[in-house]
Amino acid sequence: MRQWLLVCCLFCSLPVAAQKGGSLAITHVTVIDCTGAAAKPNSTVVVTGGLISEVGPSETVKIPSGARAIDAHGKFLIPGLWDMHGHLTDATEDAFPLLIMNGVTGVRDMGGDLAQIDRWRSEIHNGTRVGPHIIRAGPFVDGPKEGVTNRLTVRTPEEARQAVHTLKAKGVDFIKVHNALPPDAFFALMYEARKEHVPVAVHLPQGVSSAEASDAGVASLEHIETVNESALWRKGATAKTVEQAVDENLGPAGQELFQRFVKNGTWYVPTLVAYERGFVLWSNDPQSLKPRMNVQAKQIALAAMMHKAGVQIMAGSDFSDWGMVPGIDLHNELALLVEAGFTPLEALQAATLNPAKFLGKTETFGTIQVGRVADLVLLDMNPLEDISHTRKIYSVVLGGKYFPLATIRAQSLQDAAKR
Repeated sequence: MRQWLLVCCLFCSLPVAAQKGGSLAITHVTVIDCTGAAAKPNSTVVVTGGLISEVGPSETVKIPSGARAIDAHGKFLIPGLWDMHGHLTDATEDAFPLLIMNGVTGVRDMGGDLAQIDRWRSEIHNGTRVGPHIIRAGPFVDGPKEGVTNRLTVRTPEEARQAVHTLKAKGVDFIKVHNALPPDAFFALMYEARKEHVPVAVHLPQGVSSAEASDAGVASLEHIETVNESALWRKGATAKTVEQAVDENLGPAGQELFQRFVKNGTWYVPTLVAYERGFVLWSNDPQSLKPRMNVQAKQIALAAMMHKAGVQIMAGSDFSDWGMVPGIDLHNELALLVEAGFTPLEALQAATLNPAKFLGKTETFGTIQVGRVADLVLLDMNPLEDISHTRKIYSVVLGGKYFPLATIRAQSLQDAAKR
């Protein structure tokens, strides 16, 4: 942990290109802009004032006088990645260097200490801390639970309506609902949130089906396993076990449900990696491991069904204070999306273009185009050939500031050796 804190300090103290408003040019690079267009070899991307100011063939783009030029022959440039399901409060400030070093330049924080997150967000904005863009919910809206923190406890519809107004007054970007919220309170909250134009992300409350939540107007549903839990408690449910629920969803019932998501514009964040690492790989019981692996294989097939049906999907890892590693596990999630049948480009878009669409910020984030914020990841290998190549990071550009990872790692190791 101390070494990662050291790395974070190094992020803030390194002589960084474009840190004082200078220009940066990444030349002779293959640009994967994530718009859906084909990769563009031998391109130059110019960054001025933290924004992308020019993208074009290297032989025609003029590099501004005084700009720092990075010769990127043989390398590949993608937009900065977004993790659309994380918990910064639990992960602590140690998460920030891990996120940036892994190319994660944006995070949707799904519940935590609003005051602390806003302090971090302010420090990032004013340049005293290096970290990702943060979209945050503040405290979870949840039913009564013992021993948990950062909850706005709601028991009744009236308390749910008041929670919407309380959180809107605090300026949250969206509301996050958790699984103990009573159904009548959930529907009251959804009605009030629609009136107040506050998006709601949902970890499905027990007793509310996925279809009901989608019809109620949720912005996003979280975790692949909740669509199976829903099949156990929906009206007219016939499934009695998780295995039966998964099999039901893999049939016509799932097709009908996913078409409803498409019709309602309901986004889904499956966090496949969280289920795999938290509920499959952590099992020490060989007898329970195989059934869990079977469920996970079917859940990956469910994600494939959603994708084929046209459900809008975003990448998220559910990093927190348990087994998920900030930054690293987003790359594992991308690999699982490819396993689910996404092309490598579609998996990339689940962490770039799709979050920008969901947030209504396509003119700001998500692609490599003129006018977008210069959040970029320079790779040594082509991620369109193998999605694991998103891990082959050479450097990261965050808001126009250039962070060469080799320099940071070498310096951190050197300083660690001196201690």
